[in-house]
Amino acid sequence: MTMKRVNFSSSWAAAARHLILAAAINTLMLIASTAAAGDTSTNRQQLGSLRGGGSLLQHQKNIVSSLFPPLSNCERDAAKSPFRLFLDAAASGAEPSANLQRFCFRARTNANPCNPKTKCCDALSAHTVSKVEFDVVAACKESVRQVTVNGQSASYEYDTVMSVLRVTELNAVDAEGMLVCVVLDATSACPNLSQLCSRPNGDVATTTESTCRYAMFNADRSCCPVAAVPTALSLPGSTAATSELPAAVTALRSGFPYCQCQRNVADSRLFATASSNVTVTSNGLTRICFDVGVRDACPNPTSKCCEFTLYKMELEVDRVCAEALAFTTIDGVQRVRYFQTAPHAAIKIVNLDKPVSEAKGTQVCLFLRPECNTLAKLCPFHDGSCTVGLFSKPGGGDANCCPLSSVRI
Repeated sequence: MTMKRVNFSSSWAAAARHLILAAAINTLMLIASTAAAGDTSTNRQQLGSLRGGGSLLQHQKNIVSSLFPPLSNCERDAAKSPFRLFLDAAASGAEPSANLQRFCFRARTNANPCNPKTKCCDALSAHTVSKVEFDVVAACKESVRQVTVNGQSASYEYDTVMSVLRVTELNAVDAEGMLVCVVLDATSACPNLSQLCSRPNGDVATTTESTCRYAMFNADRSCCPVAAVPTALSLPGSTAATSELPAAVTALRSGFPYCQCQRNVADSRLFATASSNVTVTSNGLTRICFDVGVRDACPNPTSKCCEFTLYKMELEVDRVCAEALAFTTIDGVQRVRYFQTAPHAAIKIVNLDKPVSEAKGTQVCLFLRPECNTLAKLCPFHDGSCTVGLFSKPGGGDANCCPLSSVRI
């Protein structure tokens, strides 16, 4: 009888390959189904249990956590949501006797109503908030001492795996004016918001001015919207350093103009302010002006923005105001309107053509129709602030956008 030799090593190798392939497929299916199902405690535990499973799983974790909030399909255009959060300086405060600092965010409805046909603005969602999430640093968990909503202690979860602070069980039927406060230990590693909140490097560009990203969820758990609020806030009784920027210049809160910019006003000789002289013309247009200021010396002599030719000014605006801009002027000379609606909304005033030595006192004015005749109506955060960028001439050297300023009248 002839015996057939069986290569057991080959058989075992083939079986092992099949087992590895099956495990990989099952893992991918679990990750995909977990992400699709949304952000729940069970799903977070499932994803957390996969940690340490090799480079494939670590790559998936990086993908999940790189876009805030994780595991959520969010509306990222704040103009398509009924609410936004603003840092409330009056409600915030230091408690030196207890070594605590309280930072409060207030919910406000957008000045311009959003489309009721969208998922964030339908009849059910337009006034309700069920949850708020903040993009935070995982290592700051022990710094959070309490979270309150409208002055009452609230349920919250500090997720160190996803680096998210969740304020849950809000069920706010009418969220207008809702006040969410985070109380931090002033003696801890993260005593204020600039340490607590992550520096965004995904859907909101990194800025030298610290911002806090947040997401608001409505009644059906839709994420509406994702936005950012500046963390700069000097609390009474706090030893936090105060800003040396011009009084009308405040912190930035978005990735505008979505290109490489000098976002620290102190690294440029130039800066922009909004003029307090707002007038109405005989034909019913409102004139709002922006002035260019120049420092005698550049605070950072090594900055590429110390010396360059001012070519353009850009303003971050709400695209619904496209028809409101009648025309612009530069130092009193009328120019054509240039209102860009895509890929992002902006008003552009070009051909300024002034070297730094001649830029001081340059005035750019917008002539606006009634529907958008204030900064609160014109600019996308609808709180009276507006982001202004000053640009050099294309191809004119290393300097480009120098700098960005957030201004108020």
